[in-house]
Amino acid sequence: MEYDNQVQQPVSRPNGFATASLVLGIIALLSAFTMTILPPLIFGSLSIILGMLSRGSGKMSSRALGGVISSGSALVINVAICVIAFYTVFSNPQMTEEYWNTLNEAYEQMTGMTFDEIMENYGIDPELIQK
Repeated sequence: MEYDNQVQQPVSRPNGFATASLVLGIIALLSAFTMTILPPLIFGSLSIILGMLSRGSGKMSSRALGGVISSGSALVINVAICVIAFYTVFSNPQMTEEYWNTLNEAYEQMTGMTFDEIMENYGIDPELIQK
């Protein structure tokens, strides 16, 4: 009889959580550049959670690590884009006034009342919000 003297390594099986983490991380990263807020937050958060769950009690696989890194990048990019957009709109008085006019027109088309009138009905002074 012949025996194989080599030590056999355990076969690593593909981890579904790690693969899902990588896919969701890539989707989060791509959706961060679409100027939307919720998809990168949802996909990025799920990617990080699945990446951490894929660890189990062992090391994190390269797929899970790639998913966590790409989703973390997507979340940072998403927050940066939101901060820049808000700063751009609300730092310029002319753009702020145009924003409130557009908001009032949209509410008037949807409800028949402007946003300012709705706030006044709730007892909130619209001038406090617009400053």
